[in-house]
Amino acid sequence: MAPSIPNRREADAVTVIARGEIDLATADELQGEIEAALAGPASAVTVDLGEVTFLDSAGINALLTGRRIADDHRKPYHVTNARGMVRQLLRLTGVWDHLSTPAGG
Repeated sequence: MAPSIPNRREADAVTVIARGEIDLATADELQGEIEAALAGPASAVTVDLGEVTFLDSAGINALLTGRRIADDHRKPYHVTNARGMVRQLLRLTGVWDHLSTPAGG
């Protein structure tokens, strides 16, 4: 099943809300939403993982690619609300601190 990835706008910031499983079959959709948010007029982009139940290396790559693009555009970007196994995986792979700390701008 494809994840549901709506966007929420507050002022000029965008939150990409990921849901469900983010894996090889669905990571491109997440990455596309992140890239679209960063390419637009948003002053900052947040990726909310609060409703993500599974994340694999393809999902991690999408999040890291988002960070790289945000840095290139000098826009603040960070990942929030990772829970349970998703947060453990991000910590185990050593990317949680890098992704959860707002940077850019």
